Amino acid sequence: MGCLGGLVFGVVVVLLVTAVLAPWSFHIGGRWTLASWQGVGTLRTEAGDAYPVYIYFYPNFRSMSRLRLNGQRPTSGLRGNGWLCSAQGVTQRLDLSGTIYGTYLNTDGNQMGMRLLDARHYFRINAQQRRYFDLYGRWHGAELAMEDDGGWERGFHPDPHNPKERAKVTFSWGSYGDFKKMCDAAAIPESARIAAPRD
Repeated sequence: MGCLGGLVFGVVVVLLVTAVLAPWSFHIGGRWTLASWQGVGTLRTEAGDAYPVYIYFYPNFRSMSRLRLNGQRPTSGLRGNGWLCSAQGVTQRLDLSGTIYGTYLNTDGNQMGMRLLDARHYFRINAQQRRYFDLYGRWHGAELAMEDDGGWERGFHPDPHNPKERAKVTFSWGSYGDFKKMCDAAAIPESARIAAPRD
């Protein structure tokens, strides 16, 4: 078959397996998607601060929650990455993992839980102290509305003071380029800027 033929065959096999195990990944947010999705949103805190966020994810069959979420059973694990706008024009990379719950055929009405944490430094000798926050929410057509569980306040808030405060974000289809434009135009005051990841 040759190298190119082998590569094409491998891609076809992966897509077929994904179509059987995670058919929802081809119809995310009411649109045709090739087993992955990317979106942008603005994470808003109760204090009124706003941070553009970008996420990209795809099915991950090796890890997912075994517990139900509000009556829905887990459908598939998720893997991907994200980017956080921590100050005007300044971005921080994040690792994404999570679980989607509900029906197998599409995402509408399904719940999703994800963890966003400081991107891993693979060649660092010392243990990395990685901040994280968890988001939970539900698909409503083309939009994914989510709320954090307090992790944003504990790990990312510049001046954490209220453990009960929650942040909310609604993601819609968008590219990393869309996110960059939002970050470049973001009016994040100095008092609300997010510190760089800890070593």
